[in-house]
Amino acid sequence: MLLGTLSDLFERGLEFAYDCEQQLLQELPKMEQAAESGELKGAFAQQLDAARQHLERLEQIFAKLERAPAAEHKDPIRTITSETEAMIGHIDHSALLDAALIVLGKQLAHYKMALYESLGSFARVLSLGELAALLEQTLAEESVAEQRLTQIAETSVNRDALTVRNTPHMLTLL
Repeated sequence: MLLGTLSDLFERGLEFAYDCEQQLLQELPKMEQAAESGELKGAFAQQLDAARQHLERLEQIFAKLERAPAAEHKDPIRTITSETEAMIGHIDHSALLDAALIVLGKQLAHYKMALYESLGSFARVLSLGELAALLEQTLAEESVAEQRLTQIAETSVNRDALTVRNTPHMLTLL
């Protein structure tokens, strides 16, 4: 997509957001399943529900712009999700893995917060107040989700992770 105007940049950002939410629909169930803490499992389950709502909002925005939703593949989200899969594969199911999942979950949340904050700003400047309100709603939800991860880390997971020593996974040669 050629970026010639702020409107073009706004629409490309929406495509990045759409891709991000689609990726999270695939990754959050894996994170939920890998989590040891019931509280963390619940947080990831809520984020999965939120990702579905965020995707619906983005589809509403695309409809108001009279264009089909499109996902522009963006490497930052894929980098974080591939690191998540690596952590799940290399750390025993424990508080240590929970701590790693929280770090990665917070990275995802911060990426999304930066994206939605910028998109909301673009929408306001483009006099798209209704779209800005939808984007700001998503931004607020992401902020709450990120704060919940911080709270889980600080009240239990990080302390519990202090006592964990991961056992390296050995390859068995046949």
